[in-house]
Formats: sequence, C-alpha cells, structure tokens
Amino acid sequence: MSRAHVAIVGGGIGGLTAALALRRAGIDATVHERAADLRSAQAGHGLILWHNAVLVLRELGVDVSAIGHRIDEYQFRTTSGSLLARWHLRADEWDAPVYSVSRPALHRLLADEDLVLGAPCVGFDDDGDGVTVRFADGRSTRADALVGADGLRSVVRRGLMGFEPPPRYAGYTAWQGVIRAPGLVEPGRFVNAFGRGRWFVHYGLPDGFTYWDAVLDARAGAGRFGAPARENLLAAFAGAATPIRDLIEATPEDDLAPVDIYDRDPVTRWSKGRVTLLGDAAHPMTFNLGQGAGQAIEDALVLARCLADAGPEEAFARYERERVGRTSRMVRRSRANGDFIRRRNPVMCLLRDTFVRVAFESLILRKTYQLTMDLPWSTDKTEVPR
Repeated sequence: MSRAHVAIVGGGIGGLTAALALRRAGIDATVHERAADLRSAQAGHGLILWHNAVLVLRELGVDVSAIGHRIDEYQFRTTSGSLLARWHLRADEWDAPVYSVSRPALHRLLADEDLVLGAPCVGFDDDGDGVTVRFADGRSTRADALVGADGLRSVVRRGLMGFEPPPRYAGYTAWQGVIRAPGLVEPGRFVNAFGRGRWFVHYGLPDGFTYWDAVLDARAGAGRFGAPARENLLAAFAGAATPIRDLIEATPEDDLAPVDIYDRDPVTRWSKGRVTLLGDAAHPMTFNLGQGAGQAIEDALVLARCLADAGPEEAFARYERERVGRTSRMVRRSRANGDFIRRRNPVMCLLRDTFVRVAFESLILRKTYQLTMDLPWSTDKTEVPR
C-alpha cells in the first residue's frame, strides 16, 4: 500500500498514534477531528502509560520521558490508610519505565500538521475501490481506507455494525481532578485506595501537578450525586486518610468533572471492506487496568505494519486476528477488576482486602504482568504480525 492514503476519524491518542505509525510505514494519513480547536481536542486529565505503551511509542520515535512523570511504585491501600500491597514496577526487566502524563501534553506530542479540526464525521461510503468520508458541513474526502478512532460512541462503528445495544454503564462514576500541589503526594507513586462502594486513585504528574479520581458506585452516579460535588465527595470520603480529603478540598468546584464509566462486550470483528476501527471505537474498556490508551497505541503499530504489507481488506483481516483476542481479554479483566474493587458489603470488603494482602505477589502481580506484557509481537521487529 505504498503511498496510499488513509483517512482517520478521531484525533484522540489512538488516532494520532495511528497516523504517526502509518506515515513511518510509508503510508499517507490524515486525521479528522470533530473538535473545532486543538484545546478542545486535547480535553482530559491524566493517564498512565504502562511498559507496553512506552515500548510502542519508542518504536515510533516518540520519547515520552520529556512529558512524563516516572512511576516506580504502585500501592494498594484502604481509604483509611492501611497498606495492602506494594508493587515495584519492573522498568529494568521490561526495558521501559511506566509514566504518568497529562492527556493534553501527550496530544501535543503526537499531533502534527495533518490534523483537520472542526470535521465531525457523519458517515462514509465504501464502494470497493476507496472510501468517501462525509462531514457535517457538507465536505467530503476520498481515501483508500478509513480508520474509525472516534471513541466510545463511534460514528464509524455505527456505520459498520448498524444497530447495537448502547455502551454498558459499568456501575460507577469517577470524579476527576488535577491540581498543582507540590509535596501533597509522593513523587513516583501510584496509589489505589479501596473503600466500601468507592475507591480513590491518585498519582503525580510533571511540574508538581497531581491527578486524582474519586470513584463511587451506581448509587451515587453523576445523575444522582447532586451539587455541590466537592461537599458530597468530602462526605463520601469522610474519615479517609491523607491526602484523599486534602486533594478534594484543594480542587475548585468548577474543576470537578464527573465521568460515568462505560465499556462494551467484546466483538469478534470490527472491520469490513476498506474500513476498520481502533481504540475505544473497537474495544472500549473500563479504566481498571489503565490500558485504554495503551491498547489503542498497540492497535496503531499493528495496523500500520499490516497495511505496509497488504491491501486494506487483507491487512484489516490480519490486524483483527492479531488484536481481537488480546483486547477482548483486556476488556474482560478490566471489567472484573472493577467489580472486584467496588464491593459494598463489609464482609466482602474485608475478604477483598485480605485477598489483595495475601495473594498479591503470588497471583495478582503475576497475572497482571502476564496479561499486559505477553506481547504477541516484538516492538524491535519490522515484520508484520502473523
């Protein structure tokens, strides 16, 4: 497909990484983003780039150390402060550290001049020789292939698959905040604190910023929580250990952003003809493995390798064979982790905490690394995955 042209709908992390990977493979790519300005397109807070994502970005010539805050330790705690388990991240073993980054910074690192803003996709037509992509203002573009990287409620996915059940609400809602609070959290540490029907995550970002999530189960979802959010969050985490309440109190009310968490049941196919899906458009998952961005980044590399060696239909079939099984396992494990954490019954919470304390090294850590780092392809090889 040398010098072919691929249209990408969606200028998030997956779409931008796909464009970069395709261009490095000798394929022209243009990203069409619905947001009218770059700042809107970069909306979001913090995220974790685990070893696998860092390895792929390195393969694509992207050095995230310039925008990243290195995470060396992951702690499981109770919201009252008791340590359940400590996970020392294996940067040396995997030849890549783990970084926390701000989404806007990562977007800026990946974006280039071939990003078309203010281009909401409304549909496409695949005539077998190419794809015509249509936009809300009446414009259209012609490409050899189309990649839908347009997120949870993907227009491209709807055009491929027709009617589907809506995304599945996972049963919990996260209130997210980013504040500049030097010294409030320990650098290099990711903390996941479990409570009853709620949990709290926090980690440092570059330049003294901290990202946090306060996660509550369905009985306190965004539509039922009420205002003011900060007051209610403080009540929900009454008695929590430092720095949980400090982070909530330090975040302005207007900066508290509730996000209902969704995923979809995995599917066995997400391509047809000259059109395929990537990232959340293909396999949306909850955030309980921290692999949403990582799997989109992996998608991008595999997709580019496949298209570099074959026409769209053959390449997309190979791309699916390589990716569907792995991403489906990620969706299911992430969903199971969320169900495990969000227990409300005091006895079940005690059993959960005891299991983490006792079985972390022997089971949880091993299984997590086995799933995350069992890459079916090597990032230092140029051949297309088979």
